Amino acid sequence: MDITPLFTLRGPWRIPIQFDVTLIVLAVLFGVLFMDRGVVPAATAFAMVVAAILLHELGHAAACVVQGVPVTRVVLFGGGGFCEYTGTPTPYQQEFIAAAGPLVNLVLWALATLALTILVNVPTAPVDVNGFTIQPPRTPSEAERLLDLFARLNLFLALFNLMPVLPLDGGRLLNSWLRRFMDGITANRVSGAVGVVLSILWIPLLFVAWFTFGFVLIFVPALRLHWRLMRRGYD
Repeated sequence: MDITPLFTLRGPWRIPIQFDVTLIVLAVLFGVLFMDRGVVPAATAFAMVVAAILLHELGHAAACVVQGVPVTRVVLFGGGGFCEYTGTPTPYQQEFIAAAGPLVNLVLWALATLALTILVNVPTAPVDVNGFTIQPPRTPSEAERLLDLFARLNLFLALFNLMPVLPLDGGRLLNSWLRRFMDGITANRVSGAVGVVLSILWIPLLFVAWFTFGFVLIFVPALRLHWRLMRRGYD
């Protein structure tokens, strides 16, 4: 994928992490969505999205490293991110690499939810009113709201990336799993057919994602790719 990096950082295992110029478009989108809440909430939400995607891709990179698969770079762009690696990993190695990203998001969701539960259960200090001690109603703190947002974001990213469409992790896992029971051409045709159906259903899924999680999907499945796979069994 051709990108125009704004800047490059040296990440874990000395892997280059490139931030594409299209992240500016994503930042503007968050500014519009959070316009009524102010600059700080918009910047915080944007930073959380970037952090969650980065950790997701570093999960892929870690799975590559522990299996001896060379990683070329990790890229973040306006539509998500990807971990680029070389070599010829086995199907089992590819499955582990694909599953590692969503697993990282699920761990982050679990940790954020646990921390949120601990904060919610902290009792508020009683207040004396005209000689009576009362327990004031509890209002969520800013830390609680941020943890809740981070938890929902990571759960959303995990479930979203497990959807069986290419080039998402779920599409790669589906294709790899099908190859255990059938030849590669047939596996491509079946996974392509699944992708065609989900591509058609994508518009209503956009509304489901917004009303369920409060996030906007700017990713659209590659309908042409899935159609070619369904018809010919190869791209």
